[in-house]
Amino acid sequence: LLGSDCGLRATEMTMLIRKDVHLGGDAPYLVVTGKREKRQRVPLSRRAEQALEHWIDMTPTYGPHVLTLRNRKGVRDRLVKLCAAAGVTYDGRQVHGLRHSAGTRVYKQTKDVLAVRDHLRHASIVTSETYVNYAREGDKAVNRDW
Repeated sequence: LLGSDCGLRATEMTMLIRKDVHLGGDAPYLVVTGKREKRQRVPLSRRAEQALEHWIDMTPTYGPHVLTLRNRKGVRDRLVKLCAAAGVTYDGRQVHGLRHSAGTRVYKQTKDVLAVRDHLRHASIVTSETYVNYAREGDKAVNRDW
């Protein structure tokens, strides 16, 4: 959910600190340290908020970090196990594929490339335009029903 709903990179997941998780209220959020050590707010989906609340309650002695995983390989290995447990084929797209899913979903829902840029915290809208192409795959031609 940190990747698929919130669009976090694997490194952002491993670096997430409990004090940077702000649950409750109308707009729960995380503060993540992204590229170039830039700290940014990331809104939480309802299900990500619920999962984080449950996880933090279950793991009070895990220290300052939210996850015990300390690197991208650890996050990938855990994703592979979760896929196997859920009966989903892991296709090797890495954890970053979850971020791609988040960006594509934002664009499909809003049709707004700026919303994608903001959600994924891209420095340039050019990077965000990639998700427009993913979202449009399989769409019928705009004039098909004319």
